[in-house]
Amino acid sequence: MNCIYCNTPLTGMIYCPGCGADVSLQKRIGRISNLLYNRALEKASVRDMSGAISTLVQSLKFNKENIDARNLLGLCYYETGEVVSALSEWVISRNLSPEDNLAEHFLDELQSDRNQLEVINKSIRKYNQSIEYCRLNHEDMAVMQLKKVVSQNPRFVRAQQLLALLYMKRQEYEKARRLLRRSAAIDNTNTTTLRYLSEIEEITGKSYAFGSRKKREPENEESGSTLRYISGNEMLIQPTTFRDSSTIATFINIGLGILLGGALVWFLMVPASRQSIQENANRQVTDANLKLASGTAQVQDLQDEIASYQADVASANQERDKALQKAESYDELLAAAARYVSGEQTQAVETLSDIEEDDLEGSAKDLYDNMKNGVSDVLFNQYFTAGTTAYVGGDYKGAAQQLQQALDADPDQQQENYYLALYYLGFAYYNAGDTAHADEVFQTVIEKYPNHASEVSPFLSGSGQGTAAAAPATGGSQGEASMSQDSITVYGGGAETQATPAYNPADVAWTDPTTGLHYDMYGNLLG
Repeated sequence: MNCIYCNTPLTGMIYCPGCGADVSLQKRIGRISNLLYNRALEKASVRDMSGAISTLVQSLKFNKENIDARNLLGLCYYETGEVVSALSEWVISRNLSPEDNLAEHFLDELQSDRNQLEVINKSIRKYNQSIEYCRLNHEDMAVMQLKKVVSQNPRFVRAQQLLALLYMKRQEYEKARRLLRRSAAIDNTNTTTLRYLSEIEEITGKSYAFGSRKKREPENEESGSTLRYISGNEMLIQPTTFRDSSTIATFINIGLGILLGGALVWFLMVPASRQSIQENANRQVTDANLKLASGTAQVQDLQDEIASYQADVASANQERDKALQKAESYDELLAAAARYVSGEQTQAVETLSDIEEDDLEGSAKDLYDNMKNGVSDVLFNQYFTAGTTAYVGGDYKGAAQQLQQALDADPDQQQENYYLALYYLGFAYYNAGDTAHADEVFQTVIEKYPNHASEVSPFLSGSGQGTAAAAPATGGSQGEASMSQDSITVYGGGAETQATPAYNPADVAWTDPTTGLHYDMYGNLLG
């Protein structure tokens, strides 16, 4: 038996040697499965096939990997003529345990004889066809098909029962009885077989045993000078010769006296003996009823215990699913961290978005929050740098795309350069000729930053006041904006505004050789 959590082979301890999980419940369930298998084996040994099949199905519900129980279930199915069900159980058993498995031997032995498989397939098709005939009230055709099925597959219990039922409907009770006795010899506790036999007994008034019946003693009666014998369905009458003589009469009288004495002894002693036998039988019946009641109580207790175990199994399965889900979230967190370290920021963001935040606890939750904030800052700075670089180079469409991605990376508008990114985006659209998007961005600047409204309002469509230049400029007229690699200078309404944030040169960790922009050790853009 292997651990349900890590598939490690278990030892005699109640803890898994691989993952350390408590497997006492799993072992207890395995013992219940083995107990049911042993009971089924006892039932199968006395040809209680129906009881064995029912018990084995319960055993497999507790432990579907119980190979012995599954192989025995296949044998019980095969013994009752259910070849398809037997093959299914053996194939499942072989797939679960391919090495040293008796199911492999059973399958090889059955599949080696192609003729036998063909006969079994034909018998199953004929049985299904006979059921269809019964539904269409073509009973004669159904009887013909079922006779062929029974002759081809003598152990097919369901076919024998159906044929016996048709015989009973046609009042051919003796034929039905013979078929049902053959079925009972295969499965002596089949409820359908026993019910049909009981109905035949009620109709005919004859009691049938599963074993061989004793033949009745020939009846005879003496009447006058003839002796009548009943043999089977025929009555034989044999004349008798009797010559009266004194010696013979004496012997006859002696015999009659002996018979009379025996009759007197019989009538005097037999009633007392019968009463003693009856009291003994009643006492045995009472003891049997007490044992049956005790057994019924034990069965009920076992059923309650099984129901409790099933509830425990369901709870364990739920806990296992939750643990697997948490493990998957931790794996995704590690993958996101690896991508973050390797510089794959976009992929790291996508991986973080797939993680269930509620599954993380403690340091893992802190790592998730830090990575989420860090990735957002890095992405913003990356797209902002690329956008401003493209703007300086005159690629206004590319600048607009990069700056829009920078804004999307900071939905909470927490970045220090958020206003500059929004400002550059508006003039990128403006210089690219996309006045509709430029108006939207300028309107957003006016709403979010009223103090800077005068810097962008002249460039709204319809004002006719502003023109934007992408090249650096040393000065500007009313409504002209110019931008260098290190700063942006805005000229609006004759007033010059320098938007270069101050920074400490000691904080500079890296300077972009292309754009000349400065960044600190965390990747944040400095002034």
